[in-house]
Amino acid sequence: MKASSCRVTVICVALSALLAVSGSLGAADRVSRQKEPGQNASTGSQQSSEVLVFLAGGTDPQQFADQHGLVYCYTLKSDVNACVFEAASPDSAYALVQNADSDPRVKAAYLNGIADYELMAFVPDDPYFHKDTPSPGWHGQWHLTNEYTPGLDARVEGAWNRNVTGSGVTVGFVDDSLQTTHPDLSPNYVAADSWDFGQNDAVPDPVYATDGHGVSTSGIAAARGGNGIGVTGAAPLAGLAGLRVDFVNQTTAEFVDATLFHSSGGNTNIKVKNHSYGPYMFQAHSAEKAALENSTAAGTIHVWAAGNGVLDSNKLDLQNSPASIAVAAMGSDGIYASYSNFGANVFVTAPSNSATGFTGITTTDRTGTAGYNTGSGDTFPDDNYTSIFGGTSASAPVVTGVMALGKQFQANLNTRFAKHLLVKSCDIVDPTDSTYESDGGWKTNAAGNKFNQNYGFGLIDADEFTQLATQYSGVTPLVTESTGTVNVNLHIPDYNAAGVSTTFDLSSTTPLEDILVTLNITHPYRGDLEAYLTSPENTTGRVFMFDPSDNGTGGIHWTFDTNTFWGEDPAGTWTIMVRDVLLADSGTWNSFAVEIRMGELIAIPEPATLGLLAAGGVTLLIGNYRRRRLAK
Repeated sequence: MKASSCRVTVICVALSALLAVSGSLGAADRVSRQKEPGQNASTGSQQSSEVLVFLAGGTDPQQFADQHGLVYCYTLKSDVNACVFEAASPDSAYALVQNADSDPRVKAAYLNGIADYELMAFVPDDPYFHKDTPSPGWHGQWHLTNEYTPGLDARVEGAWNRNVTGSGVTVGFVDDSLQTTHPDLSPNYVAADSWDFGQNDAVPDPVYATDGHGVSTSGIAAARGGNGIGVTGAAPLAGLAGLRVDFVNQTTAEFVDATLFHSSGGNTNIKVKNHSYGPYMFQAHSAEKAALENSTAAGTIHVWAAGNGVLDSNKLDLQNSPASIAVAAMGSDGIYASYSNFGANVFVTAPSNSATGFTGITTTDRTGTAGYNTGSGDTFPDDNYTSIFGGTSASAPVVTGVMALGKQFQANLNTRFAKHLLVKSCDIVDPTDSTYESDGGWKTNAAGNKFNQNYGFGLIDADEFTQLATQYSGVTPLVTESTGTVNVNLHIPDYNAAGVSTTFDLSSTTPLEDILVTLNITHPYRGDLEAYLTSPENTTGRVFMFDPSDNGTGGIHWTFDTNTFWGEDPAGTWTIMVRDVLLADSGTWNSFAVEIRMGELIAIPEPATLGLLAAGGVTLLIGNYRRRRLAK
């Protein structure tokens, strides 16, 4: 037998022997046996037929194998004299180990069986993590582990219990600063991947008195956990890269540079980037969007705050890109935060402060008397931290941290892959929501996926997300289909709920991801308008919502992104409707174009199984053994 044919297997007695044993032995007899075939006499644990042998220098492993009736499998990378051999049976392997000293060429021999190890869990010892710390009344880091209402949190504890901590993954913060000397940030700080694009130097520390936002966002994602001080981030052992943009004197080039830095071209050290800022409505940012798409194509995951204006986030040029993961905010009451933006582009929700009766987010703050802890109504007793941080600026880095957790054990994780996993792993909250902003509440599409424009696919679940990340290898290559530009030239009647509609046909059958809808509409008051899309499987979702505060007179020339139909079969006739819902003006729908994006997860096959036998109450799995790397 060639070495390549060796495999670690659970070796079982023949079926006939199994049936004989199960039919003749009672429970007491089975318990009292000294050693079943293939078991270690001292532990009773199942063993393979392989042995690990340390040979004397100069011993020919193939010759040794031939002399002992073994199959030579391979030599260890660390020691040219340490080899793995396969015996005829587990008992033969056991006998070889017991009598190893009879051959002077054997220095040591061990059974190469099931290694029963598990990684140690990460348990935070940070003094402000739990509720009532540093003293009674303080709410702790409820957004990570909610000790008031269990489950209304990011579900990181399950991942931490499997030692999923973000170790080895660098996350970047495109923000106003990262304080490199902060005691809870400095242990994770990665200087080689950091830069100040405003001051054009390698130090991303605060420059102006108003800088400090990034100090808090970075702490939410990756403050050093388990160091006995302060707080922990969602990914407590991830690396932190500060990508400082000078918000006082910001330029397009700064944002482009920060977006691409070490996440494009030949350097992709930064695997996840957080963007807790956003543009104004209906303002195109072509250069930044191109940089975002370039970096995403290189494999970096970009997480964006959906925004705090109580507006349709689908009207924001970077949050509505398929290259982004847009994050809304859930308050500490378990309800969509009233300040949070909504929209068909929103993908996921994470905890943040509540607008009323608010419980904020406890995170890092500028050290000393600077930052949110000074003059902001925060009386937190440690000046290096704040308890009042919030907004979607806080919910986005929670998701950024979770992406780092996933990336730790799934090197292929990118934006499309992460989105598919989020669809499967997020949890429904506020199930009775029926608000207009949410497009009427939770909708179950024809693929069985539940979506809500307030929450996206739901509340982030780090435990489920990270487990799923190891069950799939990636996503099938992106497939697209486009209608091209279709002229409509329809009058949009004023204040008319029925609006005007048209249809288009698609032929693809690959499951949908998101859909890009480009609308060209002439209207003197664009805030009057909203649009809806209906799939061949009769799922209807709002593309964008009207906005009485938007008095833009230039009409709409915009591409919207909708996730409502994720997983559906796109083939068939679609309907798109535009309507004017406010009095006083009417307009013309000139044209539209639709592009659908498609793909599906690629599952990692389970280990090959030779059979599952059951007889007389004995069930035995025969097949390849897979090492248990992680355990709760």
